[in-house]
Amino acid sequence: KNMVDIRAIGGNNSVLRAGNNDYISLRATRDGALFTAGWLEALALEGRIFIASDADANDLVLGQTSFADTTPTFMLRVPSGTTAIPLFVDLAQSGTVAGAAIDVIVEADNADPWASGGTAETVLSSRTDQPITNACTLLSNPTVTTANYGVRLAGWTLGPDVSPAEGAITKVIWRPHVPQFLVGPASFKVYTYAGTTGPSWLWSIGW
Repeated sequence: KNMVDIRAIGGNNSVLRAGNNDYISLRATRDGALFTAGWLEALALEGRIFIASDADANDLVLGQTSFADTTPTFMLRVPSGTTAIPLFVDLAQSGTVAGAAIDVIVEADNADPWASGGTAETVLSSRTDQPITNACTLLSNPTVTTANYGVRLAGWTLGPDVSPAEGAITKVIWRPHVPQFLVGPASFKVYTYAGTTGPSWLWSIGW
């Protein structure tokens, strides 16, 4: 009888990559089980998912007191030669209560309009051994050049409150409806602002 011998390359670290129309070996776990995964899990397994937040777990980032297109609260800079997929924005009011209703706007831009300043925040991979070097920069409170509007992906208005008592909504969680591929140079910006006193955030952003 004719038989087919199917063999896969066992491994759980780096993967082989081929060009378009090239053959590539199947991939398996080390016990020989054929490996399949969703695209997001596969990227995470390789260490290609990155998460940014404050280096000190209880540090806060202060938002603005009014909207200006030049002052996002957060900005992900994607350099030329790199593609980033924004995965989530997690914001929770904390610290000093904002002075008025809070607006939050999430935006993607096909340019990198960074002009100056901002704090480069801590970034870690989905794998603690950091096998892939992060090429993007996540800044809090940078200045960007004027008139650089992309497309708004989401927006909210919520009341200023740091306590969830009586049903107050104190948290914003954004996930994309469809994957947004930011092919560098590009950027991803989050604007947050409230009158008189800007909102204070516990936060994390992933891509």
